[in-house]
Amino acid sequence: MEIQKGKIVELTIESVAFGGTGVGRVGPMVVFVPFTASGDVVETRIVELKKTFLIGEVVTIRSASEERTEPLCPYFSVCGGCQYQHIRYEAQLKTKERQVGEAFERIGKISDPPVKGIIPSPLSFGYRGKAEFHGIPAPDGTFHMGFMDTEGGRVVDIERCPILEDSINSQFATIKKRLTSGKAPSRRTRYIVWSDSAYPAEGFVTRQVGDKALTVPAGGFFQGNVSLTETLVERTIHICDPKESDRVLDACCGSGLFSIFMAPKVREVIGIEISGSSVRCATQNAEKLGITNVSFQRGDIEKVLSGIAAQKTRIDTVLLDPPRTGCTEGSIDAINSLQPRRVVYVSCNPTTQARDIRHFTEKGFHLELLQPVDMFPQTQHIEVIASLVR
Repeated sequence: MEIQKGKIVELTIESVAFGGTGVGRVGPMVVFVPFTASGDVVETRIVELKKTFLIGEVVTIRSASEERTEPLCPYFSVCGGCQYQHIRYEAQLKTKERQVGEAFERIGKISDPPVKGIIPSPLSFGYRGKAEFHGIPAPDGTFHMGFMDTEGGRVVDIERCPILEDSINSQFATIKKRLTSGKAPSRRTRYIVWSDSAYPAEGFVTRQVGDKALTVPAGGFFQGNVSLTETLVERTIHICDPKESDRVLDACCGSGLFSIFMAPKVREVIGIEISGSSVRCATQNAEKLGITNVSFQRGDIEKVLSGIAAQKTRIDTVLLDPPRTGCTEGSIDAINSLQPRRVVYVSCNPTTQARDIRHFTEKGFHLELLQPVDMFPQTQHIEVIASLVR
């Protein structure tokens, strides 16, 4: 059957791919259809023709999947923040768990990946502790404020976001009211708002994880799920299998989150971070908590790792939590030259994580386990803790 742009076809959604798009077929061709669920039977308009696949949009849902639910947010499918609000939370978890295994089979070249049961978030809404809003003057003279749309080309003007912690929504409403009733900026502006913190944050904010209050740069990174960060830290430390005599290297350590909790269990922790403000916060956090067996170095991860390897410093465990883009091959080479007993790799992007872990396995490491953690309910993102042993 010849498929042309604009043609309407009926198909069954077989699964949901990483990225949040439903997958169906028309003859031999795969069709990706956003905002569908496994088991949906949909009439789909073909909107893009690619060499090896098609992209469609839903015209009508002929038969709804049992996994479907009513989205809580009125901006869902327009705002680009969430991809899964139309899918029941239990089904989201199963989907993400499956996606991790598929990524490691396809990209990591690992047959039967050791994926453990995904850890759910205690809060499936109202969990996010930080938001970055975009504000932009509209052609009609008003000021739109919210998040980028699904195409990333315009700002969706919103009133509140259900995945944000309530104090953020309260602050957002105050900021928006002030801007729309007074003199709004004449150019695009962004607004970073943290939960339980006054806006604008004056340089730093405090994040509570378990019994520890950590200082973090207001413009910096910190784990976003206020209901699950403590569990993520505890599970990561447990997977590191720390020994009292161990020397642990915490690469991309940020403000010292993992280092602070690891330090009481080992001989020494060395943290590496490229952000100077994060390193200063990490150092202050350790001093404030009376932790003396941890030190932090500012610098490019690959260069610092290579320097430590050249000094032949003994490292028992390397803990990695890189950006979504993953590690450079040079960083992986440097870690390998350290000859650690274990590498624990935390990532919010299983595709780049699987790519990097393939490089580790080629160097003689064995992938021991993959522990998904649902730090981002309602969205396509998945946090995964991976453990590699030599």
